[in-house]
Amino acid sequence: MAIAVEAFTAYMNARVRGMKRALMSSAELEVLLDRANAPAMAEALLSSSYEQEMADALTHSEGANAIEEAVTRNLTVTFAKLRRIGSGKQAELVDTFLARWDLSAVKALLRTRHHGLDAQTGASSLVPGPSLPVPLMNELAAQDSMEALVRGLAAWNPKLCRHLLDALPKYLESRDLRVLEESLDRAYFVGNVRLLKQRSDVAAGFIVDLLRTEIDRINLRLVFAPRPADLTPEDVMAWTLPRGYVNTATLREIASAPSPEPAERLLERTPYAGLESGFQHLAETGKFSRLDHQFENAIFERLRRGVQRESIGLAILLLFAWRKYSEVIKIRMIARGTAANLPKDYLREEVVNG
Repeated sequence: MAIAVEAFTAYMNARVRGMKRALMSSAELEVLLDRANAPAMAEALLSSSYEQEMADALTHSEGANAIEEAVTRNLTVTFAKLRRIGSGKQAELVDTFLARWDLSAVKALLRTRHHGLDAQTGASSLVPGPSLPVPLMNELAAQDSMEALVRGLAAWNPKLCRHLLDALPKYLESRDLRVLEESLDRAYFVGNVRLLKQRSDVAAGFIVDLLRTEIDRINLRLVFAPRPADLTPEDVMAWTLPRGYVNTATLREIASAPSPEPAERLLERTPYAGLESGFQHLAETGKFSRLDHQFENAIFERLRRGVQRESIGLAILLLFAWRKYSEVIKIRMIARGTAANLPKDYLREEVVNG
């Protein structure tokens, strides 16, 4: 059995290392950013791993729309390859990890419907997931009500989305999108931690560590974010999720702190003592971008350490998947930002330095 696992790990590593070589470097993203317009960006992508999809997209589209279509199709193809690489219990873990981007896709669909956007207007926020391809996503985005969308999502993926049906009445009463998003987070993050902790293999424990870190990200964003005066610490605590590394008592103390400074000092008793600047930025501005970048870097570091440990052969696939998804999001941001004439310094901070 050990020989079979080692052979599979060697095969998986070889496949993923080959795919990894096609990822863009920061310098290559900088080149895209320096292109003055979408045609110049498309020309650059025709000399990259996106060549085939870019050429196909240019036969019927142009500008940022063509770029967005090309990189999104490439991402869908990549997800499919990664899912085929897995075998047995490893495949289950791969699917569990990749489903985090199904979760992101579902949240984008919910936001689009919540804000009353049609599929075309909301297209810039709709990125497919591993099992939620573009045609199905467009079909769901075309639903004319939140009720219809939720029913469609629950039929598509009961494991991830069935609890949306339970949360729907509360959402319809309050029109608070967090009601639906929390049901998804509990199903994916909390549910998978509970299930995977029943397994004794190292790879499952590695996935649990990543999921618990993301639970902490959700909880700490909640307790640090500015809130209306009529919202009490206990109101905030009601939205937090169990099974993270930061315990409930510490979260409650942070939520109850009279100002950001004592709240930040409480971080010293958590694994996130080095992320003070992100939490301070969130507390002062209400913007999540810096903190999210810091959390992503922390998760990247966990994945890199996993790659260095021979007992976690799965880590190289997970790290590649995260980098690939991040790359596609960044290219889409550059294309849309350039089309909207956003300042390059802003895009550089968000894309190249983020």
